Amino acid sequence: MDNRVQAVLDKKTNRIAGRFMKGIDLFEGFKEVCRAYQVTAAQFQCIGSLDYATYVQLDRTKEGGLKYSEKIKTDTPIELLSGTGFIGLDAQGELEVHFHGMFIDCDKKIDGGHFIDGENPVAVTIEYMLFPLHEVALQRGSDEYWKLPVFQFAEKE
Repeated sequence: MDNRVQAVLDKKTNRIAGRFMKGIDLFEGFKEVCRAYQVTAAQFQCIGSLDYATYVQLDRTKEGGLKYSEKIKTDTPIELLSGTGFIGLDAQGELEVHFHGMFIDCDKKIDGGHFIDGENPVAVTIEYMLFPLHEVALQRGSDEYWKLPVFQFAEKE
C-alpha cells in the first residue's frame, strides 16, 4: 500500500479507519484500501482538506429533466466539511467510488456536489471511516427511468 495511505481494520466492528496524506487522490486512496482488504462493496464517510475539488452538480434541462453540469474545479484549496458515498464495481468489475461532498473554500464559500474520480488531491489530510459490506453486491447498472449507470444493490451470491 502507498505510504501516504493509512488503514487499520477494527476486527470487532469490521470497520476500517485511517487517513490519506498530501498528494494522494481521494478516490485512489479509497480504492487502494479496498484492494488491500479485498473489499468490493462499502459505505464511507470522511473529512479533511484538498488542494482543490473537482465536481459536478445537478442542472435542469429545458424539457424539465435532469443533467449534470460541466465540471467545476475550485480555484483554492478546500476544507471538506462532509464527504460520504459508496464503493462498488463498475460494469467491467473494477472498483468505483461514488462520492458526494460539501466543502468550504479559502474565500469562505460553501459549496458541494458529486466529486470526479482522479481530480481531488489531498492537501493536508483526509480522515475516513470505511464500512465494508460483506453480504451486499454493489455494481453499476442502468437506471430504468433515467437510463444512467447507477449502483444496483443486491445480495451477494
